[in-house]
Amino acid sequence: MVPSDAASSPTTFIDVLFGWAVSFITMLSHLLNGYLTAFFVFTGIILNLLSVSIFLRKERAGTPAIQYYLVTLTLWQTALLANAFLLYSFPNLWWGHLVSQGTYVYLYPYVYTFANTTHTGSVWIVLTLTIDRYLALCQPLKHRAIGKKRRVRRLMVAVSIMAIVFSIPRFFEVHVVLLCERSEHNCVAAIDRTELFDNRLYWTIYHVILAMVFVTLLPCLILFALTLRISIALRSAIAKRKSLCAPNSDIDTRCKSMKSSRYNSSRKDHKSNIMLVLVIAKFLVSDILPTVIDVLEHLVGQSAFMRSPLASLFVDISNFLIVLNCSSNFWVFFVWGKRFRRSCRKCIKSTHIGACIYDMAQWNTDSEVSLCAPSSFTTVNVTKAYGSTERSFRYKRNMELIVSRTDDTSSTTNPSRT
Repeated sequence: MVPSDAASSPTTFIDVLFGWAVSFITMLSHLLNGYLTAFFVFTGIILNLLSVSIFLRKERAGTPAIQYYLVTLTLWQTALLANAFLLYSFPNLWWGHLVSQGTYVYLYPYVYTFANTTHTGSVWIVLTLTIDRYLALCQPLKHRAIGKKRRVRRLMVAVSIMAIVFSIPRFFEVHVVLLCERSEHNCVAAIDRTELFDNRLYWTIYHVILAMVFVTLLPCLILFALTLRISIALRSAIAKRKSLCAPNSDIDTRCKSMKSSRYNSSRKDHKSNIMLVLVIAKFLVSDILPTVIDVLEHLVGQSAFMRSPLASLFVDISNFLIVLNCSSNFWVFFVWGKRFRRSCRKCIKSTHIGACIYDMAQWNTDSEVSLCAPSSFTTVNVTKAYGSTERSFRYKRNMELIVSRTDDTSSTTNPSRT
């Protein structure tokens, strides 16, 4: 009896530990796919649409061709967020888990296809953006010939159409079937794989070879190599600019005092390049785990891979990282783009609620500004003359100093007046 008890107790402990781990993984998957994904989906869609609106407003006044990449990428990522909500978040919030039966599954063939389309389009747009930045920094003469606005617009349209065409076979991989019990009136819709999905030749060519070459493995390797090369080029540009304007030389003093247009434009280009490299690097980090999971799934086999709870958790984490990447580009634009911040401030101030919030934020700097109410004639004149920003007050102070110096000079040159 003693040996049997001793043998049964470790087994019971392992079973309890395994059950606790499975329940924890299920809870974490529900949290990732449900509440966190829904939060970042809604905030990301709002911020992405705001970013597109700002980019389109800037386009009217003349814009660099790089913004066509950013607008197209933002639109693709916004569509990806919407598909992630329909495919993962909404079923978890409504039913508590992903559903495979019921009326809702009629959406799955379309959402599944478009989710893969948006991911493919995002990968290819980021890849073309990376190549553009590589040519701009490492081969500027070739970039001047290629990177024209009209060609960039055509390239974005062509890449988007190619992403749609490449993802069309996904629509024929799943379909809705009716499961009936005893009578035809008691049927329920269910999602199931088609014969095309189970075809070994199709799986090898499309999912293994083409997907790894055009979507997952090879694009990630190219993005990593080009991003590393761009980072090296940026560091060399920083070192070259510092050598041209050394801290103790007269050139540096001249640069700081005169604020030449060439010096300022080089700084702006450098910041914009850093912003774009951050967008590329953020996308690369979020896409590494899905690529690794895709490779492991091909090596182990799909049926064995999907039976593992830990593998399912890694899939949920990879999907959440993609959602997080698609919803956070606005903050990169806002932190590193000075023109984007200025345009964002103008866009917010153009609405009544945004103007109220902005005036409340500026209340401590200017007591003449009236909150959310029409100003009087005197208040309007004062606001126009002196403004509500620090620059306007500095301008007023400088004008007063100039007037006082002029009076002192005139009194010195004309002593008979005193």
